[in-house]
Amino acid sequence: MPDGRKRPQRILKANQQFDDAHIGTKDCYTCLLNANCTQCVYPCYGGPPGECFACILPTCPTCLRPCGFPRIAKDVESYSPVHITNNLNDTVYGTVFYFLWGHADYKIRAGGSVYIDRGFKLITEIDARRADGGKWCTSYDSSGTSYSQFEINPLGSYPGCVVVRII
Repeated sequence: MPDGRKRPQRILKANQQFDDAHIGTKDCYTCLLNANCTQCVYPCYGGPPGECFACILPTCPTCLRPCGFPRIAKDVESYSPVHITNNLNDTVYGTVFYFLWGHADYKIRAGGSVYIDRGFKLITEIDARRADGGKWCTSYDSSGTSYSQFEINPLGSYPGCVVVRII
């Protein structure tokens, strides 16, 4: 049975090439950390490729290419990054909350803005807190939106403020 012995070796060799394509790459690790996807580090560095892929796809699809799944990355679309502009005269701290997928913290200086990559995550809330005294703004709330453009605006007298979606 010489043919029976060669075939498994070819399959093993192909699997090893697939494994080598993503496991242990610095770009994959860096992407997972920067995309706030630390829950995928173990599946991508300690598990089989299928576990890595299953973790990355729903939580941080922007890491598909650096983690060795370039063909799939080309075919996968995601929502636009969350873009929040701070129209206040002071720095704000806040959190973007996602439906079923956790949250992302942010900080924006007065007059600045931030982009937050989110993959396939729907936004359920965006809150903001003024740095000077910690006064909370009225948050943006949704059952789950794919909209991506938001502003933090003054509201009424100081220190009032509100997070709004840009239409």
